[in-house]
Amino acid sequence: MATWIQQRNELLGKAVIANLAKRNMEGYYCATKEEALQKALELIPETDVVTWGGSVSIDEIGLLAAVKARNPVIDRDTASTMEEKVEMMRKGLTCDTFLMSTNAMSEDGILVNIDGNGNRLAALIHGPSHVVIVAGMNKVCLDVKSAYNRVKTMAC
Repeated sequence: MATWIQQRNELLGKAVIANLAKRNMEGYYCATKEEALQKALELIPETDVVTWGGSVSIDEIGLLAAVKARNPVIDRDTASTMEEKVEMMRKGLTCDTFLMSTNAMSEDGILVNIDGNGNRLAALIHGPSHVVIVAGMNKVCLDVKSAYNRVKTMAC
């Protein structure tokens, strides 16, 4: 039998997915990290060149390791100089799939992000053909005001 937290997350997840659809975004609810990894991999063709913004979430579910093992990647962490790292982030804007999380999101499907050097936000709004966002239910907030508060007090 599901716990009340699991039931709450499933119901909230369905509501958030419906609200994301109103904003022309596809959403999927995954109850476990394993399900989230499987769903993310289903969304990324093996031939896609993949890169990512800094994200604990995509690493936590095993997605970074999985795409590094099966996809061509642009991995800025392999850069030997800051200039090379910046160039790799620029190349990332033309990759096939960009992976990221969001700092917070409102229940009605508004993503709230603050980005240190802008590569995640640039990729999210204008760049790669596909963006896959992995976000735990801990990032879902009641409204934009509380999402912004989460970003300022927890994410940044």
